[in-house]
Amino acid sequence: MTYSQVHLNHVIVHVDGPTRSAIAQSAFLKNEFAAFEAGTVVIEDGGGWSGLYIDGEQTYIEIFGPLPDDASGGAAGVCLGVDQAGGLEDACTALQESGHMPSPDLVKRQFDGQEIPWFRYVDLVDSGASFTSCIMEYDKDFLRLSRPGMNAGQDGISRKQYNAARFRPERYLKDISEVTLALAPLDLALFGSQLAALGYVETSAGGARTFCGQELKFHLVQSYASVCGVIALKLNLLKKKEGEKIYCFGAGSALHFDAEFSATWTFGPASA
Repeated sequence: MTYSQVHLNHVIVHVDGPTRSAIAQSAFLKNEFAAFEAGTVVIEDGGGWSGLYIDGEQTYIEIFGPLPDDASGGAAGVCLGVDQAGGLEDACTALQESGHMPSPDLVKRQFDGQEIPWFRYVDLVDSGASFTSCIMEYDKDFLRLSRPGMNAGQDGISRKQYNAARFRPERYLKDISEVTLALAPLDLALFGSQLAALGYVETSAGGARTFCGQELKFHLVQSYASVCGVIALKLNLLKKKEGEKIYCFGAGSALHFDAEFSATWTFGPASA
């Protein structure tokens, strides 16, 4: 198993209520930065969720308000993904060889009153409210059944094929290139060992553990006080941003345009 087979699919960020409202109401995010949608997903047995979706070419950001009993937000999730049919089984084999024993499960999604297979996944870390992670593989028939005229390739559904219906190439966002996570010690150790098993190469820099893949870097630091979850996303851009370079969303998030083709989106107390 090599890191080139397991990529980032999306990142889940929980923020405080005012910050979520500011993100939802931002004209720049909705009309200029990237594909933006306030959407509701309904899965089998009446379950589901509502979030803010900010889509790149292959990755996306999913933003929610705080979980119950957590007014400041801070919970997070990382969903890795494979681009070829059978990739999930390969990932499970790599994890089993390193002592992890994941068990695949299937999620179905409702469309037009019918439940259709959406993706299969295995849990990596599941510490309840604070941090969850998984690896997912889209069902090869999902696009055909849910989006008329769109079909999977011969090797299954890639992240790029899945995002194609919403990706806006004339806007700024291309993809997420780095994720900085503040995790509890046990979560940090477990997620780090799982990334290593999947072929990510570990390096150290300051107080962070960094895991490098073909398209992505994870920076893992230990959480403390109110600093937890996703604290920064490094983003690749499709074009240079002229004019304003910093956009603040409430007190809990800020988007900084760093250079011609990169930006950093920070989350947490006093992000500006």
